[in-house]
Order: sequence, then C-alpha cells, then structure tokens
Amino acid sequence: MDDREVLRDRADVPVASSSRPQEPSSVVVAGATQRKNKDKKKRKGKKRPSQEVESIDDTSAESIASALWSSYSTFAEAGGEAKLQGDFLDQGAVQVLGTSEAGLARRVCMSFPEWRKEMSRTSANGSPMWIIVCSSADRCIAVLKELSDIRKFAKFGKLFSRHMKVPEQVSFLERSIVNVVVGTPARILKLCDLGNLKLGKAKVLFFDKTADMKNRSLLTMKDVQKDLWTFYEKHVQGLVAKGQVKVCVL
Repeated sequence: MDDREVLRDRADVPVASSSRPQEPSSVVVAGATQRKNKDKKKRKGKKRPSQEVESIDDTSAESIASALWSSYSTFAEAGGEAKLQGDFLDQGAVQVLGTSEAGLARRVCMSFPEWRKEMSRTSANGSPMWIIVCSSADRCIAVLKELSDIRKFAKFGKLFSRHMKVPEQVSFLERSIVNVVVGTPARILKLCDLGNLKLGKAKVLFFDKTADMKNRSLLTMKDVQKDLWTFYEKHVQGLVAKGQVKVCVL
C-alpha cells in the first residue's frame, strides 16, 4: 500500500470528539426560571396577612372607639409596647360627624359650626387646630380636594412626602400660620418630634378611614400603624385625656 492509500484510509476514519454534547439553552433558561419562581413563592409565604378593614359606623361613637382600639391592639401585638388601656378613648372624646349628602366638607362644617371664628383667632405659627391623618400621599390629596370649600377660609399645611422634604416643611411651619394640617403618620410624627409641629392649640384629630383598592386603610396598614400610634401615644393621648382634643373619623 503506498502512502497515498494510507492517507486516504485515515481521512475516512471519524475523529472522536472529547467534548460532551451541550444541552439546549431553552432547558437551562427553563430551569433558572423555575428556581426564581420557587424563590418568589418562598418570599411570599413569609408575608403576614393584612388586617381586614373593620367596618366603622362613623355615626356611632361606640363603633369609632372600638375600631380605633382594634387598630391599636394590632399595633401592640405586632411588637409595639402597649401604653394605653382598652378604655383609652372614652366615647365622650369622640366627635361624630353630621350626616349630609352635600359631601365631606359640609359634614365637617355641620359638626364644628364655630370653626371659622375659632380659626380666625389663630396667631401662632405651626400650631394647627385640626390634624388630619391619612394613610398615603394619594389619600392626603383626595381629602384636600374634598375639603376645597373649607380651604377657601382656612390655611392648610401639606405634611406628606410628595410635595416637600422635611427641611422645607420645618421652614414652612416656622414661618406660617396654619389652621389645618393634612399628612401621613410618619411625617406628622417626625415634625412633632422635631418640635416644629405644635399641638398646643389643637382641637380635633381626624382619622381618614377610606380603604384603598386592596381594602387597606389607615387603621389596618401595618407599615403605617407604628407611626400612627406612636404619634398618638407621644403627642395626642395627653391632650385627649384632659379634654382639649376630640377624635373624629372622616
């Protein structure tokens, strides 16, 4: 056999591959997706269920007091130190709004007929008569719109994160007379702790009870309950106990 025949025979022999065949990329992607989904399910499983919104009859002082106590109890059970007792809110401290088909502003005016006269006497900066607490910036904006008729005659302060940062709100309260403030628990608590939001002239604390699309409200959202009830314990309860401040639900 000559050299040409040897070379031809060798060329016909297939060369063995040392590398292993790779799996299709789709299988790899599918496996990674399954692992991600499992991780998501594990994380979701650790979430605590939201507290259900308790139905509040805002024409009943007893119903309002019960709903507020229920919210406070949930806060205390979640790790907060319970400083208040079950009768922390006497029904006599609850102001029930009047009924009217003309809207929220009309109901508030009916329930506090002397509000314009009293607010016209306000002369101290950063000392509102009414404090309205809402669950979110969106709810604050909605309440401000509903109270547009009252805003024509009273000076309002917006105490939530969407419009101003804390230093800007500190400056605003230091230089401005405000009759009503509308804000979220975290921001109101912060400004009270700093001493720029003063409650010496406060008359009414309003809780916004409106639930969002997920059926959560100010009184049931765990991420705001801590700030809400810490604010109440530190800055409001003493004023309610001595009869200076009334509690109301919007």
